[in-house]
Amino acid sequence: MTSERKRGFTLIEVMAAVLVLGLLYTVLASAAMRGLRAEGTDRRRADAAMIADRELSALEAELASGAALEDGLVQHEQEPYIVRLDVEPVDVLAMLPRDLLKGVARPDPKAPSVLHDERGQSRVHRVSVVVAWDEAGEPDQVERITYAFDTSALSQYFPSEGNAGAGAASQDPFEQLRKEAPPELQQLIPGGKAPGKRR
Repeated sequence: MTSERKRGFTLIEVMAAVLVLGLLYTVLASAAMRGLRAEGTDRRRADAAMIADRELSALEAELASGAALEDGLVQHEQEPYIVRLDVEPVDVLAMLPRDLLKGVARPDPKAPSVLHDERGQSRVHRVSVVVAWDEAGEPDQVERITYAFDTSALSQYFPSEGNAGAGAASQDPFEQLRKEAPPELQQLIPGGKAPGKRR
């Protein structure tokens, strides 16, 4: 005598299946959250980079129109970012190799020149734009750095000449500087000749 019994899932099997599905959903949800968080971080970083590039472009446009560059730190808020613009003079001669620096040392550090004003301060400025924000409780930032040269004093060192023939040559403010510079420095001046090619 055979009796067919319909067999279903036991309570333990059902609980094991629920546990496996719960673990699977937890892993999938945490992976999705990590992806969303990374996407948000990348978007904020891209926005911060665009703000920094825009600030730098606006500053370069102001300088090209003849605006004076003021030293110091300027800060303003652009939610959720804090934008800091830091301008400070930098001595470009100090960046030269030591043996080359000896040949271009100024006899009077206070004497005004193309690279230094009458106070002895450099006319070359380091411009730093920092866009900072808070990323999940941790500070994060994007920085852009450039260098600007104060061209307001160039006219006294390179006066424009009256005749048309010399006017074309005086368009390049570095021409006279190239002529008078030692051969080692000529390659550092824009448009200068490389060593060994001097005529």
